[in-house]
Amino acid sequence: MAIGPNINDIREITVALSHKLKLDYANYAFSFLRRRLAHVYCALKIKKTDTFLEDIHSGNVIQDFCYNFPVGEGELFRDPSFWRSVRTKILPALGDNLTFWFPELVSAEELYSLLIILEEEKLTHKAKIFCNTKSCQRIEEIKQGKISLKNIEIHKSNFKRLELHSKFEDFFTEENGYAAIHEGLLEKIVYLNDNFFNCVPDQQIACTLFRNRMLYYNGKMQCKAEEYLQQNLSKGAFLVLGIKEQISKENELLFDLFDSSEQIYQVL
Repeated sequence: MAIGPNINDIREITVALSHKLKLDYANYAFSFLRRRLAHVYCALKIKKTDTFLEDIHSGNVIQDFCYNFPVGEGELFRDPSFWRSVRTKILPALGDNLTFWFPELVSAEELYSLLIILEEEKLTHKAKIFCNTKSCQRIEEIKQGKISLKNIEIHKSNFKRLELHSKFEDFFTEENGYAAIHEGLLEKIVYLNDNFFNCVPDQQIACTLFRNRMLYYNGKMQCKAEEYLQQNLSKGAFLVLGIKEQISKENELLFDLFDSSEQIYQVL
């Protein structure tokens, strides 16, 4: 049976991961680290921390870790009010620069939600979407265009609440336990196979979607992420956080609050 890591184990693991992946894992919130590493131990059936550390150093377990460590988003159009804001506020403000960035893409649903909105507004042909993820398995899953039917009623309910002209069935075909998005919608995606601190898009980004990611950082890492994103976004670019997040006081002069109900900011 897999066991969870103790405090000393977590310290050793974060040092090893930070060295291997060039990201300071020690600056994730400790409570989050403890929960997610316990999840990783269970998912990978890890019995001994020493063995896990050896596999990190050798690289044998890195892809499995990168797939299992992040917390995913399991709903299409999670928080429908936000997606209404995308349609009615953000898209009209972007003009012709329809470049989007997911600095930490952890599941397909958030990405597919954006793709559907763009298609609904007949803007797909103008758009380009950059997605950072270290997990090759995650990239392959997204390229397959599939989402599980486990949450199908939630997906359809959120879709209906948006009051789009289209129907869920216009975008997805249900088959063999999955709903598959139409392949043509995936052509505008560029995958960046590294974390966003090490790899950023090579184009000017108009809107960055970073919802519910900073919840898992400590204060130091949040400030670093905010500063790094600001440095890599042009003036006026949008930065979208989750409704339970906000820019830290240390960096509030770097951003203007565009929509307080949805925690949407613009770079100053």
